[in-house]
Amino acid sequence: MLKKILLFFVALGLIGILSAYLIIQSVKSGLPQLITVKDYQPLLVSQVYDRNNKKIGEFFRERRTLVPYDKIPKNLINAFLAAEDDQFFSHKGINPQAIFRAALANLRAGRSVQGGSTITQQVAKTLLLSSEKTLTRKLRDILLAMEMERNLSKEDILFLYLNQIYFGQGAYGVEQAAQTYYRKPVSKLTLSEMAILAGLPQAPSRYSPVSNPLRAKERQIYVLRRMADVGFVSKDEAEAAIQEPVKVYVRENYEEFAPFYLETVRQLLVAQLGEDLVLDKGLRIYTSLDLTKQKAAQEAVKEGLKSLDKRQGYRGPVKNISDNSDIEEFLKETQKKLISDFTPERIIMPDGKFADIVPVKTAQDMKEHPLLPPYIKLKDSVSGVVEKIDDAQGLVYVRLPETMGLIDIDTMTWARRPDSDQRWDLASIKKPSEALKKGDVILVKVVADQFSSSRLQGNSKKKGVTTGTPDLSKFVGLELDQEPLVEGALISFDQQSQDVLAMVGGSNFAKSEFNRAIQAPRQTGSAFKAIVYAAALEKGYNPATPVMDAPIVYEEGGSATDDAEGQGDLKVWKPSNHSKSFGGDILFRNALVKSLNIPTVKIIEDVGVPWATEYARRLGIYSPLNPDFTLALGSSSVTLYEMTKVFSEFGRLGKRLSPMLIHRVDDANGKTLLKTVSLDARFEKEIKSIDDAFEERRKNYLESLNAGNKEEDAQKDPKKAKLDDSIFFQDPDQLIRPSTAYVMTTLLKGVVEDAGGTGGRARAVGREVAGKTGSTNNYFDAWFIGYSPQISTGVWVGFDKEKSLGKGEVGGRSALPIWVDYMKAAHEGLPQMTFPVPDGIVFANIDSETGKLASAATKKIIRQAFVEGTEPTAASNKAEEATDFYKQDFSE
Repeated sequence: MLKKILLFFVALGLIGILSAYLIIQSVKSGLPQLITVKDYQPLLVSQVYDRNNKKIGEFFRERRTLVPYDKIPKNLINAFLAAEDDQFFSHKGINPQAIFRAALANLRAGRSVQGGSTITQQVAKTLLLSSEKTLTRKLRDILLAMEMERNLSKEDILFLYLNQIYFGQGAYGVEQAAQTYYRKPVSKLTLSEMAILAGLPQAPSRYSPVSNPLRAKERQIYVLRRMADVGFVSKDEAEAAIQEPVKVYVRENYEEFAPFYLETVRQLLVAQLGEDLVLDKGLRIYTSLDLTKQKAAQEAVKEGLKSLDKRQGYRGPVKNISDNSDIEEFLKETQKKLISDFTPERIIMPDGKFADIVPVKTAQDMKEHPLLPPYIKLKDSVSGVVEKIDDAQGLVYVRLPETMGLIDIDTMTWARRPDSDQRWDLASIKKPSEALKKGDVILVKVVADQFSSSRLQGNSKKKGVTTGTPDLSKFVGLELDQEPLVEGALISFDQQSQDVLAMVGGSNFAKSEFNRAIQAPRQTGSAFKAIVYAAALEKGYNPATPVMDAPIVYEEGGSATDDAEGQGDLKVWKPSNHSKSFGGDILFRNALVKSLNIPTVKIIEDVGVPWATEYARRLGIYSPLNPDFTLALGSSSVTLYEMTKVFSEFGRLGKRLSPMLIHRVDDANGKTLLKTVSLDARFEKEIKSIDDAFEERRKNYLESLNAGNKEEDAQKDPKKAKLDDSIFFQDPDQLIRPSTAYVMTTLLKGVVEDAGGTGGRARAVGREVAGKTGSTNNYFDAWFIGYSPQISTGVWVGFDKEKSLGKGEVGGRSALPIWVDYMKAAHEGLPQMTFPVPDGIVFANIDSETGKLASAATKKIIRQAFVEGTEPTAASNKAEEATDFYKQDFSE
C-alpha cells in the first residue's frame, strides 16, 4: 500500500514536471524574437519641415528620438540603475531577492507599493509584451527576460530600456524626455535633472515635474540618495544636486504654426504610405510651406476677422462683478494666467515648489513700456474690469493686472447691438454707457504704451482749459475687443515653383478641424465672373466689345395662361446690379471692372452655359456647376482652393497649376520614399475623370491635326476647330491660350487700378497685382482672389452656418483687407516684377466710354491689351451722348 502511494506521488510529480515543461515550452514558443539590437524597431517621431528646412511639426504615436548607448552620460545610466535595478550587471534577468523583498513590502502595506521587476523584465514588458496583470503574462515576462539576457549584452538591454520607456508629456526615451522637459540633449543634462528623469518611469503622471513638482522632487531625492548609497556618487554630490533649482519647460506646440496645413499633409501621407509608416517610422517630411508667410497669413486672417466682427456689433461683456473682493480675485487670477502664458519655464525649488514667476522688467522695457507689466505686450488681448464710465469725456477706465487703461469713445463707436440689417457705419454709438457699465468684465486690446486722444486734446484747445481731462500719461491705450464668431480661410501659391506657401483653414483649429480653404464649397458670387469673361474672349469678345446694361427678365416653365385660373408654374428671374442702377452700353472690360451683373448674364446667354462650364472645367473647377444663367453670377458652390487655382493659372499665362504640398519624404535612414506630392492628390477622385476626358480629347484633336483632318472636322462642326484651338495644345499643361490669359490679367488689373474697380483696396500692396472681388446674396459670403507675378492668394469669409455678414459687407470690404495684409508681408524681400507679355498681344489706347481708339475728344484714355487681330481700328469722331433710357428699371 505504501509503495502504491509512493508511486502515485512520484507519478504525480512527473506529471507536474512534464506539465510545467510543456507549459513553459508553449509560452516560450509564443515569445517574440529579439536576437540582436538590430531587431529593435521602435516607434519614432516623423519630423515635418517647411521649404526653408524650419521645423513646423511632428507626426507620432510615441514621441521618441533614438540615442546610442555610448552617447548617454554615465551618471544618467547610474541614476536609472539606482532607482530601478542596482543589481542589473550581476543578475541573469530576474532578481529573486528583489522579488521576495517587494512581496514582503506589499504584504505589510496591504497593497502594491514596491516592484521586484528587473530592468530586463521591464524591457520585456514595455517592448515586447502586453501590460496585462496575469500569471501567464508574468511567466512570459520572466522567460523572455532570461532569453534576452542570453542573446543580448547588458549594454544592449540598457540601450533598449533607455530608448523605449515612457516619461510622460508624450515623450518616449531619454533623449525625447530631455528635449521635452529641459530643451536640451541628454549629453547636456545636470545630475539633478538626470535624477528627475530617472524617477519618472515608475509613474510618469504622478512624478511629473510639470504638473506635480513636489512629488517629482521627492522622487528625485530618493534617486540621488540611492545613487549615493550604492556608490555611484558621493553623498556631498547628491546633497548638492538636491539643493539645486531645476528649470523645466512646457513642450512647444508646433500646431500653432500651421495646424490646417499639417493635418492636410498627414492625411495625404497616410493615404499614400499608410498610417504606421507616417506615425511610427521617423520620417523626415519636407514640405512647400513658407513658415514666415504662414505666420503672416494667420495674423492677417485673425485681424481681418476681428475687424469684421466689430462691424457686426458688440455682443456684450463676459460678465459683471461689483464686489471689490471679487474684482481683486478676478484680477489676481487673470495676472496668474498671463504670467503662466508669458513664459514656458518653471523652476522647481529645493522645497519642491515652483518658484514664483516674476517677469523681470528690463531697462529697455522701463523706457519703452513704462506702464505695462512685462507679461502684457502691445497688441495683446487681455481681460479687464470697467472701473468708471465718463460719458462727458467719452472715456472708459479699465483695470488690468498692475496697470490702468483708457478706451476712447472714438475707438468703440462700433459697439452697437448686433443687427445684420443695418449698416455698421450708420448705427454708431455716441457715448460709452450705451455699451458698457461699471463692473463689466471685458476683453480689451492693448494698442499704446500711453493713452492719447486727439479729440480730447482738440477740445481742450478750443475751451482753453484742461479741467476734467485726466493725466493721460498715467494710462495705457486700450480698445474694446471681442473674439470673432465669423470664419475665414486663406490659401496661397508660389506662381513659379507652384508651392503651397500658406494655408489657413479657419479661425481656430482647436475648435474646428474643418479646413475651409479646401473642403468648404461656397457660392462664389462675382468672383466667378472672371471665368465667364475669359470664356467669352474665346467666343469673339474683346475688352472693347460693348455690352448692354439694361433691365432684363427671364421666364422659365409654363406660361401664366397654362390653366383656366392663370396659375401656371411660371418662374421669373430678374437679375440686377448691386447698385440697382443701369448704364446702357458699357465696355466688356468695364463691366468686369465694376462687377456688373446684367452685362455678365447677357454674355453667358450669348456664349452659352455649356461653353462657360467646359471652360471652368478646363481650368480645374470640379465642384458641381449650375446649368443655367445664374452660373455667371456665382450661384454655384466652389471651394477656395479651386477658385484660387484658376486665378493663378491666369497669372501663369494659362499653364496648369499643380500645387506642391510635399517636396520629399525620407525614411529614418535617409532613403527617399516619395518625391513631389501635389495637393491635387487630395482630390484625385474629383479631378481625374475630368482631366482624363480632356486629355483624351486633346490627343484626338492633335491626331486630327497631324492627319490633316482639321478642315473636314470644321465643316462637320464649324465651332469645333475654334473650340479645340482655344483649350488644346501640344503641351498637356497648357490649359488656355497664353494671350487669353494675359488679356484676363489686364482686365483683372483694371479691377484693382481703375477708379470704379471693386478691388481698389488691393493697390495698397504696392505691386502690380490683379484680382476679383466676390459677394453673394444677402452678404452670406465674401471673397477676394488675386495674384502678382510671384504669388497668388485667395481669401474667403463667412459663417459656417450661412447667415449675413452684415449689410454692405461685400468682398472688397470683408475679404480684401485680409488679402492685402497677407500679400504685403508675403512680398517682403521680393523684387518688383511686371506680368510677362506673351506673343500675340498688342496694346492700344482706347476711349474708356466707346472702346474705340482714343482721339482728341476722348475724356479718359485706357491703355488696353488685346489679342492680336481683335484690337479696335477706328477712332471716336464725336462725343458719345449719354441717355437715361436704359438706366431705369421700369418695373420698380
